Amino acid sequence: MTRLSKFRFLFVFLLLSSIFSLNAESISDKDFKFSLDIPEGFQIDSYTEDGMSYIFSHPNIPVTLVLRIYNNLDKTDSASVLKNTLSKLSAKSDIDSFYWSKKTCAISSFSMTIDQNYKGWAICAPSLIEGSYINLMCYAPSDKEAACEQFIMSTLNGLCINPDYYNVPGIITSYAFPSQGKTQNKVTINNKTIISQIDKADIEASNFVIELEYSVLKLYAKHALWKEAWQRYYKMIYRDAFGRLEDFSEKTFEALYPLAEKENPSNPDITYAQYLLSWVQTFNYQRAGNKNDSDFTSPLAAICGQGNDCDSRSMLLSILLNSIDIESILLISRDYSHAMAATNIKAPGQTYKLEENQKEYIFGETTAKVTWGMIAQDQSDRSKWIPVTFFQD
Repeated sequence: MTRLSKFRFLFVFLLLSSIFSLNAESISDKDFKFSLDIPEGFQIDSYTEDGMSYIFSHPNIPVTLVLRIYNNLDKTDSASVLKNTLSKLSAKSDIDSFYWSKKTCAISSFSMTIDQNYKGWAICAPSLIEGSYINLMCYAPSDKEAACEQFIMSTLNGLCINPDYYNVPGIITSYAFPSQGKTQNKVTINNKTIISQIDKADIEASNFVIELEYSVLKLYAKHALWKEAWQRYYKMIYRDAFGRLEDFSEKTFEALYPLAEKENPSNPDITYAQYLLSWVQTFNYQRAGNKNDSDFTSPLAAICGQGNDCDSRSMLLSILLNSIDIESILLISRDYSHAMAATNIKAPGQTYKLEENQKEYIFGETTAKVTWGMIAQDQSDRSKWIPVTFFQD
């Protein structure tokens, strides 16, 4: 099998005169064990026969993405690899090193001239294969780069270099918001006080991701791929929040799951899930005051008492349940202007069948004081709900 055939594109594509036209959701490479979740609509312009280099463009946004895999490089580092790449293009750059996903990585803003003047950002990170590096460059014409910068940042932020650390803050966010030290957070769930720690930078960083991804989502409002863009929006927020909530998820489980086991020995999962559902149903309701802002409260901000809406609560539920391997998804509906959590627990009530795995997920309504499996009759049309899954291969 060739390198090119091993390079896996997880999207629907058409082969036209040896050029791929594709609706991109995720790119993954089994050899070098990395993935890249890029905004919808990118197309492959060209690639090398060895499968180590690809150039993508977007038909609606003047952005180019270059992916280059370097292999068999001894005694070097990410900054050196990135510097060498940009030097070959005679690019003007300012390279910085930082720690992300347990690796030392590099980032640079740059400008260069090829057929015209371009500006953009580049990152480089080691893969899990010794001596190999993933190099990404994303850029736009200089006179359009400012308008495209959030799209560029979102594209690069979709990189994952280790499947074991998929649901962690992205490379761009981690660079922009380094740790500022821990702060204590206290909440009460089912009459149990839960004390956990989050980083002082977590809420600001999480809000940055939300607004970054919302700026990208707005570009797809009238696009044929609006549904896929909406799913990516929530997935990118989830990826960032999951890792930031790790301590809270663990402390919540330790405090509440033993109570669920005592109360319901035959099905403690549904009792634990009900504790969490009843808790988020008490949250203060709040919508965005500015139509240009994302109508979404960070799950980090939600546990700290900031007002929130149905999708924030539903994502928080999904994170807490997925963190203990109870498969949970987010269901969103443009028709109903609503969102719910749904979880794969065997219990009575209304369920949603997920086509990709044929499993049944019981609905969790977060804005009314009801139990799992209860939904309003006027929101029961399953075809009007869009699933957002958070499972990884």
